[in-house]
Amino acid sequence: MSKYRYAGRTAIITGGGGDIGSCLAGLLVERSMNVVIADRNEHAAHYVARDLGDRALPFAGDLADEAEMVRLLEVTEARFGGLDLLINGIATTTSERFHSRSLESIRSEIDITLTAPCIMTRLAVPYLQKSDDPRVITTTSLGGIQPLRETPIYTAAKFGLRGAMLSFALDEELHGIKVGTVAPTATDTQMLRQEALDDGNVLNFIDTPQTALDVARTFLRVLEKPQLEAYPKTSDSILTRLAMLFPNLQPRVLPFFERKGRRGMRRYIEDLRKRGLVQEQNGKLVLTPRPERDG
Repeated sequence: MSKYRYAGRTAIITGGGGDIGSCLAGLLVERSMNVVIADRNEHAAHYVARDLGDRALPFAGDLADEAEMVRLLEVTEARFGGLDLLINGIATTTSERFHSRSLESIRSEIDITLTAPCIMTRLAVPYLQKSDDPRVITTTSLGGIQPLRETPIYTAAKFGLRGAMLSFALDEELHGIKVGTVAPTATDTQMLRQEALDDGNVLNFIDTPQTALDVARTFLRVLEKPQLEAYPKTSDSILTRLAMLFPNLQPRVLPFFERKGRRGMRRYIEDLRKRGLVQEQNGKLVLTPRPERDG
């Protein structure tokens, strides 16, 4: 039996309209928790909340905007009477190489993936401190441990976010909030599917990507048994952390893993074809729009 009391508590899930966020929302509502599905995609937020009943509230807003973060917290308290759990799930990435990217795209990716979760967490503190068991769980990434040359800004943001949240966790005796992180490897989400089509980081495809449900269940594990960092796939985390003990070997071993990843990426794209998740358009593969959810 879980030591964490779900019933009657309230969670905000930022990026809640995405694959992982929607899976997690469903698991929390199943356990009688209230959830606020916060996403800048209004269609996605409403789509996810629609079938979860009165315990789910959609919230559409740009969560890189401080004013929208404040509004989210106020709306949550007004609807459910308080906040017990903040899930930081928003992130973005692109496979455009660093040396050719616009400066604005770099700033935007850092704002969304690193700055926004930190600011959101800070703003949530006074709300969380009213709870008898306040929690913050943030989605980091094994890309925040292992450098990914195709996505250096995403890597930088996740390195920073991991460091910030682990540091915040160590200060629990002062603020009273249990803080944890979940560090997934490649997960079968819209973001990963687009990355595959854009010829992104091939290391994501060395192994078969895990499901969004696998990652969502890891959040429950952190709720039920608090820990600073949890990994949906322990084997991947061990290999990644081991590799970072010897960073100077990276240029030598990377080509071997990239060849394996390249083969895995081709298999993954073929699997997306079979599942009807990609389609050919003007001679190019694109993601198949999801009805209602993608607007």
